[in-house]
Amino acid sequence: MKYYCVVLFLFVAQAICQAQDERKEVVTFEDAYKRVYHVTKLHGERPVVDGKLDEDIWEHKGAWSEKFSQVIPFERAHTVSWTRMKIFYDDENIYVGVYCRDEHPETMNAFVGNRDDNSNGDLISIAFDTYHDYRVAPEFNINLGGNKTELTVTDKLSVNLSWNAVWEGRTHINVSDSCWTAELRIPFSQLRYNQKNTDGIWGLHVRRIIRRNNEVQNWSLIPIKNNGHVFSFGEMHGMTDLPKPKGIEFLPYVMGKHINEPKIPHSPFQQGSKWQGNAGMDAKFALKDFTLDVTVNPDYGQVELDPSVMNLSAYEVFYDEKRPFFLEGKHILEFDNIEDGMMFYSRRIGAMPSYRPHGIDNIENYASTPQFIPIIGALKLTGTNRKGVTIGLLESVTAQTSSKVMRNGIHDREVTEPLTNYTVARVQKNWEGNTLLGGMVTAVNRYLTKPHLRDALVENAFTAGVDLTHYFANRLYYVDAKGMVSSLHGSPEALLKTKMNATHYFHRESGAGYLNLSPDMRALQGTGGYLKIGKKGNAQWNFSQTFSWASPGFDLNDVGYMRQSDYMLNESEIAFRKTDPWGPFRFAGINLTQKNVWNYGGDAMNNDVAIRWRSLSIKHRVEMDVKETFSWNTVDSRRLRGGPDIRYHSNFETNVNLSTDRARRVVLKLQYDGRHYLNEETGYNQLHPSMIFRLGNHIRLTGQLDYAWNKDNLQYVSSIVPADDAEGKTEYVMGRMKQETYGVTLNMQVNVTPDISIQYYGSPFTSVATYDRFKLAADTRSHTYSNRFNEFASDEISYNNGQYVVGNGERSFKDPDFSFNELRSNLVARWEYLPGSTLYLVWEHRRSNQDDIYHPGWGANLDKMFGLFATDTFMMKINYWFNL
Repeated sequence: MKYYCVVLFLFVAQAICQAQDERKEVVTFEDAYKRVYHVTKLHGERPVVDGKLDEDIWEHKGAWSEKFSQVIPFERAHTVSWTRMKIFYDDENIYVGVYCRDEHPETMNAFVGNRDDNSNGDLISIAFDTYHDYRVAPEFNINLGGNKTELTVTDKLSVNLSWNAVWEGRTHINVSDSCWTAELRIPFSQLRYNQKNTDGIWGLHVRRIIRRNNEVQNWSLIPIKNNGHVFSFGEMHGMTDLPKPKGIEFLPYVMGKHINEPKIPHSPFQQGSKWQGNAGMDAKFALKDFTLDVTVNPDYGQVELDPSVMNLSAYEVFYDEKRPFFLEGKHILEFDNIEDGMMFYSRRIGAMPSYRPHGIDNIENYASTPQFIPIIGALKLTGTNRKGVTIGLLESVTAQTSSKVMRNGIHDREVTEPLTNYTVARVQKNWEGNTLLGGMVTAVNRYLTKPHLRDALVENAFTAGVDLTHYFANRLYYVDAKGMVSSLHGSPEALLKTKMNATHYFHRESGAGYLNLSPDMRALQGTGGYLKIGKKGNAQWNFSQTFSWASPGFDLNDVGYMRQSDYMLNESEIAFRKTDPWGPFRFAGINLTQKNVWNYGGDAMNNDVAIRWRSLSIKHRVEMDVKETFSWNTVDSRRLRGGPDIRYHSNFETNVNLSTDRARRVVLKLQYDGRHYLNEETGYNQLHPSMIFRLGNHIRLTGQLDYAWNKDNLQYVSSIVPADDAEGKTEYVMGRMKQETYGVTLNMQVNVTPDISIQYYGSPFTSVATYDRFKLAADTRSHTYSNRFNEFASDEISYNNGQYVVGNGERSFKDPDFSFNELRSNLVARWEYLPGSTLYLVWEHRRSNQDDIYHPGWGANLDKMFGLFATDTFMMKINYWFNL
């Protein structure tokens, strides 16, 4: 592994030396970039959206705009299959017509994908920068098969596919004319814009993708090496006398489900079968320049399941948000630290209850705990005013949640989550797209009426931040900075618990000189942020320099997310990108990075250098992404769960991603991740091959295999306190862990029409591990590997009934071996019976178990998995969209 960097460097150097640009006749940059289109307003007449573009209005009114230019494969090259577009608007809608010529009509890709999946079929997309502030743009996509996708895209090319809008789009194939056409109707009620005191200019981007040769055309060029995605849009002039937004929308729903689950003998709460129902409503109101979203008793059931994970680290697993209410306008409420953390992590709202009843054994003591905290209601106000000020405000209240318990035959209820109020507020001011200045505050207020919750949860948590982004020299250079503070308040017991969790570990030995573990504190404060300067944009060579930090007391985890505090980080990066075809590559790039990390005690915690190569080949369109990282002087302050820091030898980490031509009916992918330590019996390998198979234009099958092998000689096992130690000194046990993880993910999509689909997802997952060669932590920071631990001799440790006993029995720890098996699947039928109104039929199937015994091999574990009792949920949900 240590030769990987050298080999990769020689490969890249040879490619650069041999590269020869392929000359193509190109459109001048001035003619391709920042084009202007003059829109026409309709009075009285309007087109019928059928995709044919055969009304007189398309023939005789307005102006067609042509001269699209290539972005891929040859930037600014003339197109062979030409494209033209025309746009109208009236007092209610925007109408878009696109004419797509194709010299090979028999190869046009008319695959019908899922709603909001724009990765299939020949495609047309149109995006509007409605405020012309270069920040974010709603985009509407329709492919040749008629599949619609709406999304929002930011200037930094952050895409939100979960934004929802109600609009019409149709396509039509005209084989005799060797073309296809697309027709779109986009209601003004689905857009946010300034009605008055504007210059009538919107940003405009129109794109066409031809899948068979992966050709991308732009009406107005957005260079691959650009100074901002939305900033590079063309312009649409004439958007004056716009209608006053009437956006008053309602989306009520009703839901019913039946759950079959394993019966627990004598449990009054889990008898094997139960019915549940729910109803609620989302509403949206346009308030001049702003939009108010309101939800009452929302149903946050997810069609897409979270992946199975076997987490052996001290950190919380991060899951993506999938709930529509929190995804809409998501970019406005984003405030992220560059290295680790975000001020607002919406999955905190409505998460699992924080407290679990104690002593539940399902033999004499039983409990029924809700999976999620009910959300009484939530509202969100977002928008941008005429002065370029963007405001986002979210307010949510979650209900007090209780578990039903029965102990020794006595029924009771225990509060597991208090009534809680969440507030998130964000403001940003934009000056001509070159300067952004903003701030954000969050507040979490819990009403802790029960002593056990006062000892476990922080009562009030506040965070505040300011951010500044400034571009100069025609957006070639930039400064990006954020600063944040956090302040937690609660009982001494709750604050002590917070300081001892994995984010902080104030009780670790290395923090004795600068971490305050006082058990009497009622508040905890900290700061975090970053400063980044760099060069980017339309240049082959770019660079950045970043410094970020999080003080020991910094904490975002009440309504945000962060893994670790107590660090200072410096990172330097230089990047080379070649976006024109050269040598065997359609495009290629190489990045070199160097990183150093320290804690607030001044100790060096990590140093690494990395090289990354990304390319797309011309001949077979194979995508390649290879990264090699070399780390040295690595010290882990969290591995021993509050124990001493532990040093690791230098190591190489390899990440490889390969993909064949995505336009073909069969696509093969391979992902490999591995880390190998020098002079240590530690390392891991993860392999993820996958295949996508498109059957006709309506069926897509996806399969992925997952295999991971992990060998860690210093895996944390337990902490023990010798009974004869008067001082009660804690000792930390480690062991050699050998872990294997197996998984399969199957996905089938059947799209009968663009509005009717059936989707299946299934994923059996197994992770097993065995431990041996147990040892006690010793001089864990020693540069000599053997000095970091004292391994137990065979006569110093014995096994007895699931416990390892040390010496004469004064110390013991639980056998850490495990076997975890889980199967998760769901089958979803979806019918959009009216625009914005959908009927869902869902079958969800789950079965899982974890044994404290090592069962080797996947076959035996699969047999065991399919022998388990399953939980089956059958659900029907229908919603109905209407507006006023």
